[in-house]
Amino acid sequence: MLFAQDALKQSSELLNEGSEKLKELTGSSFDLAVLIFGVLVVGVGALILRRFLYRREVMPDLQKGLREDLREYPPAPPAGSRTLHYQNEPTRLRLVVVAPQGKNGEPITADDVPALLDEVCRGLGAMVRLDKPRIKVWPPQLSIPGFAPTFHRLITTGDDAKSPTKWILTAGPAKAGKRPILLAMALKADDAMERDLEIVTQPAEWNDRLRIVSE
Repeated sequence: MLFAQDALKQSSELLNEGSEKLKELTGSSFDLAVLIFGVLVVGVGALILRRFLYRREVMPDLQKGLREDLREYPPAPPAGSRTLHYQNEPTRLRLVVVAPQGKNGEPITADDVPALLDEVCRGLGAMVRLDKPRIKVWPPQLSIPGFAPTFHRLITTGDDAKSPTKWILTAGPAKAGKRPILLAMALKADDAMERDLEIVTQPAEWNDRLRIVSE
């Protein structure tokens, strides 16, 4: 409100200064001149006040901590004796995102993730130790269908949506044993190609899409 008070104060000062000058210049028509000048000054002050009161505030990015730019990721370590295949394509695991389902979901820590992944797909936890991906635990997600689109929106590959890319982004509901969770991964393939956004709709699909191959 200090800004608004300053604006009104400036308007009042302009009115007083203008009144004195008009008094010297106009003589008998002083009252009319003051009235006109006063209307102008009040109008300017009102515009300044309105601009202050209705200015658009910059909203904070509430999802800033969830965003990931894959262009900033370091290269994967040298390949080990096992490789994670996604739909029969060899990949390297670079990002794992896990979140509880619903506000009453059991809390998850980063240390829990390898064991949870092993329960989703046998051997997947070992790939975390081999590929050393970045692990992120998101807050509980209230919308199961909305999880995958949110993941795709917040993860940046740097590639145009219609251009070939080495990145495979996949996300959806999963089950770690009997425990429902939400799982998303960013995998990097050897070859760039045109790819669709991968959305898992049923927990059982993970075992159909993922396979660990020993070299």
